[in-house]
Amino acid sequence: MRFKTAILSLLILICPCAFCYGQLSFSGVNGERGYSAMRGVFKWDLDNGFVLAPSYEYYRMSDEKGVEETGTTHRYGLRGSYEWTDSWIVLAGVAWQPRAVGYNSVRYYAGLSWMPFYRWACLKDPQLSVRVGQGRSKTYVNTSGERLKHIFKETETKLQTEATVDVGPWNIKGSWQKVLQYSSPPQPNISFSWADIPFMTAVVQGFLREAAALRVSYKTQFITPYASLVRYQYAQASSPAAAVNAGLHIHWGETTLSGGVEVFEPRREMNRKTFFSMSVEIEFD
Repeated sequence: MRFKTAILSLLILICPCAFCYGQLSFSGVNGERGYSAMRGVFKWDLDNGFVLAPSYEYYRMSDEKGVEETGTTHRYGLRGSYEWTDSWIVLAGVAWQPRAVGYNSVRYYAGLSWMPFYRWACLKDPQLSVRVGQGRSKTYVNTSGERLKHIFKETETKLQTEATVDVGPWNIKGSWQKVLQYSSPPQPNISFSWADIPFMTAVVQGFLREAAALRVSYKTQFITPYASLVRYQYAQASSPAAAVNAGLHIHWGETTLSGGVEVFEPRREMNRKTFFSMSVEIEFD
């Protein structure tokens, strides 16, 4: 089932490639008890200031017998940007997660990206983006998988900022996101199936209140090693969790292949576990 879904998604994303400029990328992780996640996105450059990026993502916590269908969660998204001026870009996006394993949601955001200059001393291509969005979710089961008597509905309003700059061959990225408001206080026995943490392919479960991350990479002609550190806070946790990843990008013509590891806590009550990641990125001219 996963293989068929991945192939179908690849065809859906790659069809526009023959007609336009763009970039196709896939990334995935695999780990203990059959945990797997995959993200695919095609950045479609319309060559008039607009860039569209349809995406497909899925993950599942386990491949144990009998949970293949009900244990897989899918998400479909569309992001867009418009180069308003040489220094300002307008951003917007939406993502839809159909009901699976007792959860569903829709998320959307709008924001701006600012590029103050091209080069200053040893700094090159600095960029700062700010996004504000909401996520509306429904939870039908508790953390034990038992059906809730009343559906738990949650609306979270989130602020996210991200900055990046090149310093010689080094690229430095930072990200910070925080939930400004929950419509309902998250309950101890109620979770959510899909939460993103910056710079990680993997998906975690639970309501995240805050996350901060730093990523550093060193680019050469053929290889780019990278490493990230993330600290994130579950809404019902008294202390933050940590995640790290590290790996290597290998550049070959217009294609980039990557391999690495990701270490994180999949659920609030779990200890950190190690997962192996791979990705591929292809440029279309």
